[in-house]
Amino acid sequence: MADPDSDEALIARVAQGDRAAMKRLYDRVSDPLFRFLRARLRDPFEAADVSQETFLEVWRGAARFEGRSSARTWILGIARNRAIDRMRRSGREIPAEPDETIADEAPDPEAVAEAASDAARVRACLDGLSDAHRAAVELAFFQGLAYREIAEVEGIPEGTVKTRILHAKQLLKRCLAAVIRFR
Repeated sequence: MADPDSDEALIARVAQGDRAAMKRLYDRVSDPLFRFLRARLRDPFEAADVSQETFLEVWRGAARFEGRSSARTWILGIARNRAIDRMRRSGREIPAEPDETIADEAPDPEAVAEAASDAARVRACLDGLSDAHRAAVELAFFQGLAYREIAEVEGIPEGTVKTRILHAKQLLKRCLAAVIRFR
């Protein structure tokens, strides 16, 4: 039996015009959605605007949700498309594929653990990633999506998701190692 309070059930109720279900879905998804958009757009005001546009589209288009992916994946896909539209309209460059020729010079695990304890430095390293790498890390580690779901949200093959996360981890290790050296 399906959970009547699941995101999918809430979307079904939203499709019938249930405002309480929309509020519950908004309360549940708005913070992770905002973090996803802020990481992608790098501007909290734009992220808030696109977040609201996304929820408006969810309200208007809930009946189109077919359940082939999770509700959260569907919502993040809408948000991703809205963010890309926003970047195109403003003339910003849409992120290209990452450079996959980066050599692995990973520091030892103890050094990485010590650097990871400093949240501000970790955030600085995350901010230094390309948009593609940062989005993959955000979706995998902060949103908890599986690689298959990330591929759906980003509109890319699952193998590309795996490669982006691998390279992002390598870049983060290098960045965190550099932070340790300069302490």
